Amino acid sequence: MSAISNEQTSRRKKIEVLHPASMNVIVVGIILGKSEIRGLASRKKFGTERFTFGFVLRDSPSCFIFVECWGSEDYIRNLADNFQIGDAVQVENPLVRTKDMESDERYKPCTPSPYKLVISENHSTVELYIGSDIKQLIPLQHLPTKESHDFYTLSDIMVNGQNLNNEVINILAVIRTVSVPKAFVTKDDRQGNRCEVTLFDDTTAAFFLILWDREMITLAQSWAARETVIFAADVRVSFDRFRQTMIATAISRTIITTNPNTDEAQVLFTYAKDYYSSATAEDELLMKSNQEDLLSIKDVCTIEQLKEKQTSLHTSEPQLPVCAITFAFLTSLNIDDNRKVTRLRCSQCNTTVDQDIGVCSNQNCNSAQLDEGNVVTMFDLRVDLSDHTGTLKGCWVSHLGAEKMLGCTVKEFTCMTDSQKTEIKWKLLLERCKVYVKMNLSMMNNTIVRVKVLSCELADPEEMLKCLP
Repeated sequence: MSAISNEQTSRRKKIEVLHPASMNVIVVGIILGKSEIRGLASRKKFGTERFTFGFVLRDSPSCFIFVECWGSEDYIRNLADNFQIGDAVQVENPLVRTKDMESDERYKPCTPSPYKLVISENHSTVELYIGSDIKQLIPLQHLPTKESHDFYTLSDIMVNGQNLNNEVINILAVIRTVSVPKAFVTKDDRQGNRCEVTLFDDTTAAFFLILWDREMITLAQSWAARETVIFAADVRVSFDRFRQTMIATAISRTIITTNPNTDEAQVLFTYAKDYYSSATAEDELLMKSNQEDLLSIKDVCTIEQLKEKQTSLHTSEPQLPVCAITFAFLTSLNIDDNRKVTRLRCSQCNTTVDQDIGVCSNQNCNSAQLDEGNVVTMFDLRVDLSDHTGTLKGCWVSHLGAEKMLGCTVKEFTCMTDSQKTEIKWKLLLERCKVYVKMNLSMMNNTIVRVKVLSCELADPEEMLKCLP
């Protein structure tokens, strides 16, 4: 760790005044982003490798610069281990080089400086900074690297999918979940990691951001669900054929600002805090999420085994969702009373609306303030699943799942006669069904395990005999 001496003070320069003739200078700033270590074949020594990594350094709201570090493997790995994103560092005696506008702008984070700093093993140093002005540097990490209003909402990305496919854009969103990083080995025996982050905003309940970079994955582990807002600059959006939806991927140019200090981020944080504070909001998140790929669910369980998995969710670490297939009977399917099958929700903020009042009760919602009474009717169905090993009560069927299971829209259902509803009921009730379920701890109360029916259809007897033990 280092604080600047009197002699070093005269050598300290701001990023905005640096130029290629700057020699023996010291630059102090906060690290906004950091890349993984890479090994490259040496041009000078055949059969050997040079190692490199980089980071983005900022010393004022408008000035930040990319720093390249080069050297032997031991030097680069030791250097990279000394600091992380969000640390203040002192860079001494870097070379100031003009950026290669083609490669640097294409593969490295975009910076306003026309230059970059180059750290060499023999001539430069990088140390953690503990000077008296460090308190002025720390807030700089919460300022986005792009204009605060320059971002797409998640619904904009979904709606404009074809037009935005493979484009690099900015996103402002709230963290919903951060998955446990998964390690993998490539065909050429290189080790890698992958982390899946689920985002939401005031337009979309779930949107996936994929992280591949080890440094970014480490940063993601500090994010708190429904509390952390991020501004992700320069992420690539594309259509994921596996999920059949648009997703975002962090690339080498990406810089993610955690809890940005902007008006737009504060509005979104307030939304996350207010609109998702009710227990019913979780239902809305689940309902509007991209449908899970049923083909990826292979495990077949009895009801007794599902109950065991349900219990284990309270004690397992990490507490990952459990997905499985069960061949079970629907032993409870009450669709006779509309009030027990459907629910009114505000079309603006998703809050459950009292069916007798018909007006949103959320005082922060525009619909409530304008007294417009904008409400939509959605399925809110509960079923019991049973087999020879037991019964799983109160399984929740989402709006989309219920439409598929009942074979009708909610509007069509509410217009049906009692005899039509009875006909639908007895097509399913006490029949053996193939049911895809997902179990996870409630976001609002981690003592409750929610069981969600992803899909329910009459079972094929031949398939059932093959799958059951």
